[in-house]
This record gives sequence, C-alpha cells and structure tokens, in this order.
Amino acid sequence: MPELRVVFAGGGTGGHLYPAIAIAEALQRRVQDFQCVFVGTARGLEARVIPALGQRLELVPVRGLLRKLTLSNLLVPFYLLKSVWQCLQLFKEFAPHLIIGTGGYVSGPALLAAWLSRRKFVVQEQNNFPGLVNRWWGERANIVFLSFAESKKFFRKQTHLRVVGNPVRANLAGGQRATAANKWNLTVDRVTLLVFGGSQGARRINELVLEILPRLATIENFQILWATGPQNFERFAASATTYRNVKVVPYIDDMASAYALADVVLCRSGASTIFELTNCGLPALLVPFPFATADHQTFNARALEQAGAARVLIEKELTAEKLFAHVHELATRPPVRQAMAAAAKKLARPQAADAIAEMCLSLLEWK
Repeated sequence: MPELRVVFAGGGTGGHLYPAIAIAEALQRRVQDFQCVFVGTARGLEARVIPALGQRLELVPVRGLLRKLTLSNLLVPFYLLKSVWQCLQLFKEFAPHLIIGTGGYVSGPALLAAWLSRRKFVVQEQNNFPGLVNRWWGERANIVFLSFAESKKFFRKQTHLRVVGNPVRANLAGGQRATAANKWNLTVDRVTLLVFGGSQGARRINELVLEILPRLATIENFQILWATGPQNFERFAASATTYRNVKVVPYIDDMASAYALADVVLCRSGASTIFELTNCGLPALLVPFPFATADHQTFNARALEQAGAARVLIEKELTAEKLFAHVHELATRPPVRQAMAAAAKKLARPQAADAIAEMCLSLLEWK
C-alpha cells in the first residue's frame, strides 16, 4: 500500500483541535502507512498538545482580527500572506493527498493554499452556526462534514454536505467510575456534579458555584468535582477547603474519568463539549460563552435543550438562586436525570470520526 499523507489545519482551541486529532486517529487505524502534519500557531493549544502526541506541527504566524481598533490589525493581511506562502511550501515538500480544515482562522491559509495548488480539501464544522472560514471554503471544498443538520441552511451548495456529528476522542467513554472516585478522593456512590469551563475556566460559572457552595453542601448524598481553570484556582480552592465533598482542581486532563464519575455537568457549550456529553449520555446545565463568535455556543446548547438533553442558562440572566434550583432538582430527582441522559444518548454520534475517515478515503479512491 502507498503512503497516505494528510494535512490538518485548525486549532487555537480544543474545539477546533480535538476533532482533527480524532479524524487523524481514525485514518491511522485504517491505513497502515499514514503520515500527517498539523498546521497551527504558537499561541494555540496545538503548540502544547500536538508535540506531546508525537505528531509533526508546522507553525504559521496567522492571527485573527481583534474586535477593537488596534495597530496590530493592520498586520493581519501580512501574517495571512506569509502563512499562505508557508503552507504552499509545506505542500510542495510534504505532497499531501488531502487537506482537512477544522475551522478557525488557523485553517484559512491552509485551505487557500490547497485551493491555489488545486489539491483536494474538505472542511469539518463543529458548531450549529458555522464559522466564517468554514462557510466561505465550504462552498469550494470537496466535502463539508457537519455536526448538526441545522447547519445545512448556511451553505448554498448542498450536494457535498454530510451530517456525521462531531468527532470526539475515542477514549472518552472508557473511564471507570470507581477509579475516578479514588483518583479525586471522592465517593463512588454519591451524585456527582462536574463543573468545568474549558482550558482557562469560566469566571462567571466559578463565581456562581462559589456563591451557592454552602447550600450545595447541604444536599444529601451529593459531591462536586470542580475544575476552575488555572488562573483563579488558588482563590476558589481556598474557599472550598471547609467542604469535605468538594474537590477543586485547576484543570482536568483525564476527561474520560471525569465523565465516568459525573451524574450532572455544569459547563460551557462548545461543540466538542456538546458531543462529548451526548456520547457519554450525561445531562447538562449549559451556560453558553456570551462572547463566542456569532453566539454559536447558544445555537449548540439550544439543540440539546430542544431534544431534552440539557437546560440552557443564559449568563446575563443567571442568578445564584436559579443555578441552585436547577442543580438541586437534578441532584435530588433521579428520574429527571435519567430522562435527560436518555435524550443525550439519542443525539450521540460516536462513529463520527470513523465516518469522516471512510468518506475521505472514498474521495481519494484509496484502496
């Protein structure tokens, strides 16, 4: 068999990066001689994650426009052109059979370089409301892979759209509850609330949890695993030391164990998180990040809410009293949790990465 070479472009956040990793893993399972290169920036999460996986990472200087008047915005076109040139040079050296863009401004130069060099490329969109880069290049791509059927309306060309769900890491549903409880010194048979806000945490969620912590501590047979984000960990951890059934950590690398222990999740609603929750069958209280581009996190969250798998709590309207009421109900009413968990499972797309890998190989007529 010949060597299959693929370039993945997308990063900055886990929402763009981890789907690319999941697709790469799915292709690697199918093709014995598989080589890939990830294109990213030095500021993105990929700069730490990809080298740790032993994969090649090519850094480009591209950056997005800031949402304010600043001199650095004047340099954006220069960084874009330089990044396109570097991608063209990479393609000349690596000779990829396919370029896969997973969104964000990082993927723009690679997809433009793919189009200029007449190479096959596909786009993978995580969110219900597609990003600008994916909407633009989706009209020119060989295939557009969508996570939500509702996203179809944002594309004029329809024949190349494939609704497959969002690829998530293969090991996320493989955690063991007892092992997880022991890992964080919690109790295996208590109802567990998992709180997290992404790699940097979510300030408003953290503040509200801290405010209702005394009341949460009174709920019978209940405990909390709370990832605050590294920046404010010491502050929140110090405030929680008096509560025996609360474990505060700065960040959770082992999400498979965290999900295995969780009975209810309080978090943001990025696309990767949404599909991780559905694949694990977890009821959720979703607080969309209010400054997400085009408010896409609210679109994502509403899709789960409409299916009965989650409740959407809008940050500017959310009070401590409202949050406590929701947590208390889900913590003390197992039938409600079970109904939401079943609804989440119905939305799960655990084979998304495999489906994308198969369609990419078909596009390449790879035997």
